[in-house]
Amino acid sequence: MTPTIRFGRTLLAILALLALVASSCGDDDDTTATGGDDTTEAEATDESDEPADGADSETTDESDDEAASETTDEDGAAAGQSVERLRLAGGDFGYPSPFAWVRGPGWIQAGYIFDTLLWLDSTGAFIPWLATEWSASEDGTEWRFTLNPAATWHDGEPVTADDVVFTYEYMTTGAGSGKGSFAAAGLQQVATVTAEGDHEVVFVMKQPYAAFEEDVAASVLILPQHIWAGIDDPAEQRGPDATMGSGPYILESADPASGSYLYTANEAFHVGSPVVKRLEFVPVNDELLAVQTGEVDAAEIGLEQPIPEEQMEAFESDDALGMIQAAGDWNRALHFNLAAGFPYNDIRFRHAVAYAIDRPDLVDRILFGRGEPASLGGLAPTHPFIADDLPTYEHDVEEANRLLDEVGLVDADGDGIRDLPDGTTFNPQLKASQRFSPDTPQLIREYLLEVGLEVEVVILDRASADEAGVQGDYTLQLHGYGNIGGDPDWLRQRFTEPANQGLFFRSWGFENERFDELAAAQLATLDPVARKELVVEMQEILAEEVPVLPLYVPDRVLFYDIDTFTNWYYTPGCAPCRGSRNKHMYVTGMTGGF
Repeated sequence: MTPTIRFGRTLLAILALLALVASSCGDDDDTTATGGDDTTEAEATDESDEPADGADSETTDESDDEAASETTDEDGAAAGQSVERLRLAGGDFGYPSPFAWVRGPGWIQAGYIFDTLLWLDSTGAFIPWLATEWSASEDGTEWRFTLNPAATWHDGEPVTADDVVFTYEYMTTGAGSGKGSFAAAGLQQVATVTAEGDHEVVFVMKQPYAAFEEDVAASVLILPQHIWAGIDDPAEQRGPDATMGSGPYILESADPASGSYLYTANEAFHVGSPVVKRLEFVPVNDELLAVQTGEVDAAEIGLEQPIPEEQMEAFESDDALGMIQAAGDWNRALHFNLAAGFPYNDIRFRHAVAYAIDRPDLVDRILFGRGEPASLGGLAPTHPFIADDLPTYEHDVEEANRLLDEVGLVDADGDGIRDLPDGTTFNPQLKASQRFSPDTPQLIREYLLEVGLEVEVVILDRASADEAGVQGDYTLQLHGYGNIGGDPDWLRQRFTEPANQGLFFRSWGFENERFDELAAAQLATLDPVARKELVVEMQEILAEEVPVLPLYVPDRVLFYDIDTFTNWYYTPGCAPCRGSRNKHMYVTGMTGGF
């Protein structure tokens, strides 16, 4: 095997490469899971758990710009910054073991305790974490990692290659299989994992796998074999053994019901003693108010949180607070269940609904203008692989009415509401989760009523809404999820079977042979230029077929106490990291690298 070292091969690096190729060739083209027993969610769903694309982020702090973003040495290290206590808004994120966390914030908290082989810095670049170096074969079917020999579990036992092998086996064929792994899609692509000595690990893939670093190396929480080998019901495990990791923090207490968690620094952490010594997640009623009153040290605007401009201006003018703002990679989307039959499986109906919904108006009214309409291709607007010139289905009531007439949905009894072709009443139901803005489904109801479609809005609790998505128990449903800024294999995972099994945000009933061919091909294509061409065509198919109508992508805004900690950033490609969650900043006090 001839190894090709791939340190930090991220989408940002791909973007730079594509730009270079375009310049040299004269080409104008540029480039969640829930811990538990039965539902796998490849994260990205919480209104407070998605980051924005850090490539476009801005750091603003009128009183202390240098402290907020520029007081660093040549390596990016904060100038002597050490924080004894950092307080963040809590919430019910489940128990922070590898199998009992809930959604993105829960996975991130489990990651404070447990390491992955690689991690992400502020630019979205993969950096050494539990592994000190890594390489891939030229054909991308073999990945080799060297573990940090200084890494130990919290009980002092050394971390070995056997632990990595055990983790893979436990999560794929052992007691931990099917228990909500964040890395489920990636683990399916691994053929074997073997140890070569104490610190060398080799992954052999079933085929070349372009998303390996993101989906496996930076996503699988490594387990201590001497603990988990004796655990047969991992989702129910609690106590010290369940949180015996090798990560930068040790769990002192957890009360998911109240939203309280306490972590203290692991002074023996192999990367170095964390600069933030104590992480406290505390329950607060109003996160933004809490940062102003000093209850927490940083707060994000919830993705659909209705903050009027005058209130934003008040926060921005507060001399005690700094702010970062960035484009988003979370979206709210309307899912059609094509498997439900007529008219949902008729492309003309889906186009009509797309024309009827005024997406820019949703941005103004739901987000107060802080965001943008989502791409119909399913990727974040700032994604390096975003397709240009996709259909936008600009608000057009006349065209929506024409298409609905063509489908045969007409007002048979003169009451102003369209009926089915046989004259019976057509009352579609729109399901939505109470976790997100209730205004969005009501506005959609208004848009559709304007074209004669009377929609019944049904608001469900989060668990019921997610379950409806998993089971396909809906005709129309609004979902909220992120990760649309991560590896573009996300599209394959959502829109093809069996990759989308168990995902609440999966597409139901969408079948397209060409899309399936492209999805399989891009997964095995390591050349970023060639891969982008495949992914662009996938987006074009989605934008034409509209099995899902992405609505909007909110901006991300974080306010923080400038006297406590200033090295905040958004992490492109890390769906659940948020602006106040990436452990890299807590450990290193740096905005990039080490």
